[in-house]
Amino acid sequence: MTGDGTPGVSFAAATDDPGLRVLDPVDNHQYRLGTPAPVEPTPASGDRFAYPVDTAATVRTTAVRLPTATNVYVREPDGALVASVEHLEEASLDAGEYTLELLTPVKCYLRIGSAVDIHADFTETRIDFGDETEVLVGARSRRTSPATTVTTTTDPSDLLATVSTFGAALGTTMPERSYPSLRGHPPAVELGDELDTRGLTPPATDVWLELPETTEAALTAAPLAYYLGADVRQAEEPRVVADGAVHPLSDPGRGFERAVERTLKTVFFMDCLTRYDGAYGHGRRLHEREAVTGGLGLDFEALYHADHADRVRHYLTVPYEMIEPHFPQWKVAATARPTATSIETLPFLVDDLALVRTPQQSPDDPGTDESTQAEAVSAFLSGNGAVRAPSGGFTRGPTDNKSGSSAGGGTQSTAAPNVNDLSFVSPEPADALEQVWVGEGVPFGASEALPTAYHNRLGRDSGDGEIDITVVCNEAAMDEETDVEAVYGQRDILPFEVELRHDLSTDELADLLADDHDFLHYIGHAEPDGLVCEDGKLDCGDLESIGVDTFFLNACRSYRQARALVEAGAIVGIGSHSDVTNAGAVDLGRTMARLLEHGFPFAPALNVAQEQHPTGQQYIVIGDGGMSVVQCEAGTALLCELEKTESGEIELTISGFPTRAHNFGSSFMPYLDGAENAFYLSAGEIDTFELSPNELTDFFSYGPYPVIINSSLVWSNELTFDSF
Repeated sequence: MTGDGTPGVSFAAATDDPGLRVLDPVDNHQYRLGTPAPVEPTPASGDRFAYPVDTAATVRTTAVRLPTATNVYVREPDGALVASVEHLEEASLDAGEYTLELLTPVKCYLRIGSAVDIHADFTETRIDFGDETEVLVGARSRRTSPATTVTTTTDPSDLLATVSTFGAALGTTMPERSYPSLRGHPPAVELGDELDTRGLTPPATDVWLELPETTEAALTAAPLAYYLGADVRQAEEPRVVADGAVHPLSDPGRGFERAVERTLKTVFFMDCLTRYDGAYGHGRRLHEREAVTGGLGLDFEALYHADHADRVRHYLTVPYEMIEPHFPQWKVAATARPTATSIETLPFLVDDLALVRTPQQSPDDPGTDESTQAEAVSAFLSGNGAVRAPSGGFTRGPTDNKSGSSAGGGTQSTAAPNVNDLSFVSPEPADALEQVWVGEGVPFGASEALPTAYHNRLGRDSGDGEIDITVVCNEAAMDEETDVEAVYGQRDILPFEVELRHDLSTDELADLLADDHDFLHYIGHAEPDGLVCEDGKLDCGDLESIGVDTFFLNACRSYRQARALVEAGAIVGIGSHSDVTNAGAVDLGRTMARLLEHGFPFAPALNVAQEQHPTGQQYIVIGDGGMSVVQCEAGTALLCELEKTESGEIELTISGFPTRAHNFGSSFMPYLDGAENAFYLSAGEIDTFELSPNELTDFFSYGPYPVIINSSLVWSNELTFDSF
C-alpha cells in the first residue's frame, strides 16, 4: 500500500520470458526486468535503499536486461554517484556495494554487492554481475495519475476538507519533494451530494493552513496545502502554522493570493536548494544554490536533517528579495472562476504546482476588470487588429463550393473575423511559462483548461511505442503546408508512422477521428459549425467519442470544433478563434510542426510560435497544454537565443520548458565549459554563456535546438555563422 492507502507497486515472476514484472496499478504501467533464467521474488524490506520505494524483493540472477535503452546511475550506499550509463555508453565496476537507479517508467532500484558491467545500445540495456548474486529490487510509482477519487460538494467547508487530502499523494515531506517524481498526483475530485475523502489524511501533522471558509480561498491555497502536506483548518485570518510559528497569508500591500504565491515559491525554491544535502544531491552542484548561499548564511545540511515543521519555519524567515531573482520561472499560472468546473480541474492544476488566482476587479482600478479587458480583445479581433489577407491572398474561412459561404478559396477576404458568437475573457498576465483559464468564456492570451481533457489523458494507454501522425489537407489551394509531413518523423531514435491524406469526405474524416492516432494536423477550411469537407461539413460536436489524442486544426474559426474534439475524447488541441490568412497559417503550421516534433508541450510550443508569427495570436490551446506529441530527447525542451558580442564571442541564452518526463523541479546540466559542471533548475531562462564558435558548434551537436537569432527562429542544424 502507498502512503494514501491505495494499492502500490508489486512484483511478479514473468510467465513468458524469464524475468521480473514490475506492476504499477496507479499509473497503469508495467515493466519487465529480464533475467537469463526464471526467478522468484522474495518480499524484502526497502530500508537498505537511500531512496523511498513502495515495495522491495530479492531475486538471485547473473544479469538483468532492460528491454529499452535506459539510463542507469550507479551510486554508493550513501548516494555518491560512481558512474552513469546513458545511450550507447558502458561502464565496468569492481566488486562493491552499489545501488543502481534505473530511469524506467516505474522507478526501479537495484542493490547489489558484486562487480557489475553495464552496456546500453540502441534497443536495450544489459547489466551483468558475472556470477549469480542476490539482487535487492525496489520500485516506486511515479504517481503521474490520481490514485483515487474523492467526492465533495460545492460547500466551502467541504472544499477545505477536500484540499486537505491532496498532500496524501506526496512521496515524502523531505526536500526531495521538489523533484517531480517524488510528489505524486493528488486524488481526482468529483462533485456529489456529500463529502467522501476516502480516509485520506495529510502526511504533515506539525504544519497546517488556516483559511477562510470560501471557495476562492480553497482554490488559491490548494497547491500550497498539497506541497506542504498540510491539513487545512477554517479560520478568519489565513496563515501557515509551522511548529508553533505563524506565517500570515494576508498582506495589505499584496493580498491573499500574492501572499500564497510568495510562500509556495519560497518553500519550493528552498527545498530545491536543500535537497542537494541528501542522497540525490551527493557530489552534485546546483547553480542557484551557489548564487545565494553566501548571502543567506544558512546551514543547509542542518536544514536538510531538521524535522519538517522546523525546516519550513526557517524557510519562511528567509528574506524574499534575496532569493526571488534566482527563482525558476513558474510553470503554470491559472485563473479559475469559483465554479464546479474549477473544483474538478483543481487536482490537475495542483499537480503542476500552479499559481491559482480567481478573477476579480480592483476597486481602485475599474479599467482593468475582466469585462473591460474582454471588450478590448473583441475590438482587437473584429476591428483594426484583425490580420487580413494580403492582396492576392486568402483566408482559411469557408468557400462557396463547399459550404455556401462568401469567401472564395483563391480570392482575398476582407471580412472582419466573426467573433460575435464567442464571449472573450482576458486573464491578468502572470510571470509563468503557461497561463491557463478555467471557466466560462474564451481566454485571450491563455490556454483553456477543461477537466474532460485531463481525464481523457488518464484513460489512454501507452500504446505500442510507435508515434502515429496524420496530416489531412482538405483544400488543394493550401497544399503548400503539406510539406510538414516531411518534418514529422525526422528524429531517427523515435519510431514514427506519418500519413498524408487529401480531400476527405465527412464520413472519411469522421472515421479517421474515431481511429487511434497520436496527432492530427488538419489543413483546410472551417466554420464554427463544422470542418469543411468535399461533401459538406463535419460538426465535431456530433461525434460521441474519438481516438485522436492531440491535434492542430489549422483553419479559420476552428475554436468550437477544437473544443468539441476535446469533449469527445482528445487530450489537447489547437484551434483559432477568428479568420486567419493562408500565408500566416502556413508559416505558423510549419513552426508548430517543428516544435511539436522535437517534444515541446503544446502550450509552450504555441507561445514560442506566437512570438514569431502575428497570426499566432489568433490561435488557442484547449485542454491539457502540458501534453507533448513525442518525448523530448533532452528531457527538458530547450530554446536558445544567440547574440554576438563586441569581442567576437557569442552569447548563448538557454531557456527550458518542463515536460511530463522532466517536470517542474527537474534540473539540467548544459554541456558547456562555462557551466562548470553545475546543474540548473530547468524552467524559464536558465543562464547566458559566452562561447567561441567552436564551443557553440559542440553544444549544438547535442541538438538540433530551436534558436532565436536576430529575432527570428531558426534551427541549430541549419545555422551558419554568416547569420551574424
